[in-house]
Amino acid sequence: MGVKPFSSGRTLESLRDSDFDSCSAFGEVIDNSIQAAATVCKLHFEMHSRDLLKRVIFMDDGTGMDQETLQHCLRLGWSSRYNDRSGIGRFGVGMTLGAIHECRRVEVYSKALGGTWLYTYLDLDEIEGADESSGVEWEIPAPVAKNLSGAVGDAYIPANHGTVVIWSKYDRLQDKPAKIINDFRIWAGRTYRYYIWNMNPVTKEPLREKGFSLYIDGSEVKVVDPLYLRLDKSDFPDDPVSHEYEPIVWQWPITDPQLAKIVGKEKADIHVRFTLLPSELRNYQGAGGSAEARSRRIDMNEGFSFLRHGREVGYDWIPHFAFQAKEVDRWWGCELHFEPCLDRAFTVKNIKRGAVPVPELKKLIAEKLGPLIKQQREKISEDFRRQQQAPLIPNVDSPEGGDAHTQAERIASGAKVPSNTLHGNKNFEEERKRVAELLSEGKQMEAARLEARFKAQPFTIIEKYWGGPTFVDIAHMGGSDALLYNSQHKFFEVFTIIKGELKDGINSEHNAERLVTLIDIMLIAYAKAESMLDGRDTMKAEDLIDVLKNNWGQYLKTYISTWQNEYDEDIRSE
Repeated sequence: MGVKPFSSGRTLESLRDSDFDSCSAFGEVIDNSIQAAATVCKLHFEMHSRDLLKRVIFMDDGTGMDQETLQHCLRLGWSSRYNDRSGIGRFGVGMTLGAIHECRRVEVYSKALGGTWLYTYLDLDEIEGADESSGVEWEIPAPVAKNLSGAVGDAYIPANHGTVVIWSKYDRLQDKPAKIINDFRIWAGRTYRYYIWNMNPVTKEPLREKGFSLYIDGSEVKVVDPLYLRLDKSDFPDDPVSHEYEPIVWQWPITDPQLAKIVGKEKADIHVRFTLLPSELRNYQGAGGSAEARSRRIDMNEGFSFLRHGREVGYDWIPHFAFQAKEVDRWWGCELHFEPCLDRAFTVKNIKRGAVPVPELKKLIAEKLGPLIKQQREKISEDFRRQQQAPLIPNVDSPEGGDAHTQAERIASGAKVPSNTLHGNKNFEEERKRVAELLSEGKQMEAARLEARFKAQPFTIIEKYWGGPTFVDIAHMGGSDALLYNSQHKFFEVFTIIKGELKDGINSEHNAERLVTLIDIMLIAYAKAESMLDGRDTMKAEDLIDVLKNNWGQYLKTYISTWQNEYDEDIRSE
């Protein structure tokens, strides 16, 4: 008498230890939505408590599944698109493997156009119990008609057709839910950027017939572009963009003869897009760790973005590459685009997580891109050297002696206020030294002077240029803090105009009113930034402050632009 090659329950328990992480597991459901021609996919994270996830709900308005497809959709190794090389699906294991990596129960509701809501599920506890008791294999139940109302909120029920997937019995939470959700928002904005734009990255034509939007807990996912080239649908649509070099294209053989026959060719194109990020964002050495860079995910730039049919499957430095990664490499962006027929060449896994070129291809990539990478490193380093030779932007002289901010610094020194509590775990001696070196851009005498100022007073005010919308930044150093004004921001552009005319006695009454307006706008922008914070977020204080500062600067720029363009003839004519 023969025996079955595996025990369902034990095999599935073993398969839970796959290469997935939470982000790539969630992504498998989104891939299915895109393949089903969905125009919107919504995710909702339902909590037991702050640190305990109860359910994850996925909804899309795709074509839905008929009874046969629904019954098989949770079966490992089955896919209605198995080995299909025309889209982002292929393997038939992703959604189920991703789900059981995270939780023990998966429920699926689906409705095709003109049909009714059908339901089936997979439960690891039931499978394990059946294996251990009667020896009868557990089977995925045949789909039954089931009303979706009550199972999820009305906002997650598609109108005419679509699919709803529910993950529950969550037992493999890899981190705090708030961090997982925040990381996934960034991951999804980067992974599906070309689907959100609905743009083929090579031909620039639409990727699909209709667009695609992605929502997490009611908030639309914004694009994260490692090339920093296309900023629409991002958090920073008004930023300067990168310089893009001419694309590099070459062909690579399709090593599977049967596949080559199916796709009708023996070789396929590999397209490379390469950019140098805007100089406004890298205007001093160390800018890659600034709040501006972190908010734009530049600090996370990890080398190469591998895109398979427009969907990112890897974002990392190539292992054992001819060039060792350097911190300066975050200031250039690179995408390698290929079609699914080259999966073997890029060693794409069945879970679409990671892409590692085979040795011959890796060598060719180094030959093609090596000179360009070397050129960017030299250019960026030279730019930093020139910036280091330039003096700090001086503050305007003040009649009282010192600079224009000395009086405010003296007031801060004499005021009786409580001691700081933020960043209480930092080594402030080291932090003062680090900030002084960063602001002085490597000039030792200037760094020593700044460090002495930090030690002598609770606040030091410095004007400095940097790119992006933030108009003020603060370096907290345990009661000897640096207040950094972005002299490039529109606020200081307008303030300088008003201050200069007041000093020269030009139209003093009108300029006094304009100064009041400017202060009002500054505080209105802060109030707007504060109102945009989500009360459901559980960010650390430092992260919350970064978000608030960035939003404040962005809204301040928008309000001042409106003032200049529509209300203030004098400022507009400057």
